[in-house]
Amino acid sequence: MIPYSSLMTSALQAPVLLVFTAATPTQRSEVEQLLDKAQSVLNPSLQIIRVSETTHPEVVRSFGITALPAFVLLLRGQELWRYAGPVDNPQLFHQLDSQMLKTSPKTR
Repeated sequence: MIPYSSLMTSALQAPVLLVFTAATPTQRSEVEQLLDKAQSVLNPSLQIIRVSETTHPEVVRSFGITALPAFVLLLRGQELWRYAGPVDNPQLFHQLDSQMLKTSPKTR
C-alpha cells in the first residue's frame, strides 16, 4: 500500500488543466470533443478539471477569466499557460501540447 503522503506528493507534481466553460450545451460539447482528443495524446498524468461558469462563478472570477471557454495549465500551483477563445483554433492544441512537454519529468 502507498502511504497517503506519497499519494499527495504525486498529485501535487501532476500538471492540472483547468477548463472554464459557459453553460451553453454547444460550447460544452466543443470543449469535450477537444478534451477527448487531447487526453489521447497528452501526458497521461494530466489532471483535467472542468469549471462551469454557472456552477462556480467565484472560481472563474478568481482566475480573472473574461472570455469562455478558457484553459489554464497549472503545475505545483504555478500558472504555466493560459488560453481563452474558440476551441477550433488550430494553435490551441499545439500550444497545449508544447506546454505539456515542458512539464514532462524527462525535460525537468
